[in-house]
Amino acid sequence: MGHGGQWVHLVFPGSRHRLELNYYPKGNRFYEPFREGTEFDHFGFYASDVAGWYRRALRAGGKSIEDFVDGKSRLVYVNDPNGVCLEAFGPARPRRKVRVRRPA
Repeated sequence: MGHGGQWVHLVFPGSRHRLELNYYPKGNRFYEPFREGTEFDHFGFYASDVAGWYRRALRAGGKSIEDFVDGKSRLVYVNDPNGVCLEAFGPARPRRKVRVRRPA
């Protein structure tokens, strides 16, 4: 990934839900040594419409931290009003809705 972090997705069999575990190695711009208060980094969620999720998060009082594309994925990070970091990731370009034409 472009941010240099190491990560894994844990998947419960039969579920589409994933839990991401990650860390940033020494030398990475996001690296911090572990100490009380740094145990938690962020919650990450898949969003089929990342741009829509991002707009709603900012309208709800979130503060933008990062917004970038990594390959075919767009990742956005927002601090919620309580300072909790939230990530939404999904397709860099959402699939277009297909219009069904009805015969006249």
